[in-house]
Amino acid sequence: MKIGEKIKFGRTKMNLTQQELADKLHVTRQALSKWENNQNYPNLDVLLSISKILHTSLDDLLDEDDHGMVRQISNDVRKKRRYVKYFITIGILLLMFSLSSSIFIYGRINQVDRIDVLNPFLKTEYGYAVLPTKAQSGKMDALVVSDPFGHGSWLNFLTGLYDKKHHWALVKHKGSFVFNARPIAKNYVPINIRDVIGDRYSKYENYINSGPRSNTFFNNF
Repeated sequence: MKIGEKIKFGRTKMNLTQQELADKLHVTRQALSKWENNQNYPNLDVLLSISKILHTSLDDLLDEDDHGMVRQISNDVRKKRRYVKYFITIGILLLMFSLSSSIFIYGRINQVDRIDVLNPFLKTEYGYAVLPTKAQSGKMDALVVSDPFGHGSWLNFLTGLYDKKHHWALVKHKGSFVFNARPIAKNYVPINIRDVIGDRYSKYENYINSGPRSNTFFNNF
């Protein structure tokens, strides 16, 4: 007895019409009719439901000689395993993306230069800054302006020796990572940016420059 005949036998034994069994399986009556006439085969999930409704085991439903049915079940199992692998892979990729994005955001807000230099969403930029008139030793905080509207970042960098005529700086950076900072004279600063940053150095103050150091709007008149 083939699987279609077994389904029909079990259905009539349970005093169920095709429509009643189809409703229980959430399929159309036409689909059930094709299964009972061995014109098509249900998938593995539906077979499990049929076995429960008809109170029979899955082994009793399957016909070892029905190679088409066995082949379809095998293909169904392989597809489910493949889908599971796809979902796991997608889940891992999404997790990695979320984790890396969180790290890059943390690095941007907190100016972790070693993270910023690896951030693919940041680009290398050139900006201009005003240095203290009196040369300082070691690194200093200065606002590096990148456009005529005063957008820029408070960066910590080292310029080397400079004098009163060269207390401006050209800074090459990617986020908070500074590749190079070179003292320059005022006339080397573009006029539209020169008007924004002015001549006086402003020290970074936490209580004044609140919020992320990397997103600063600055106008110095």
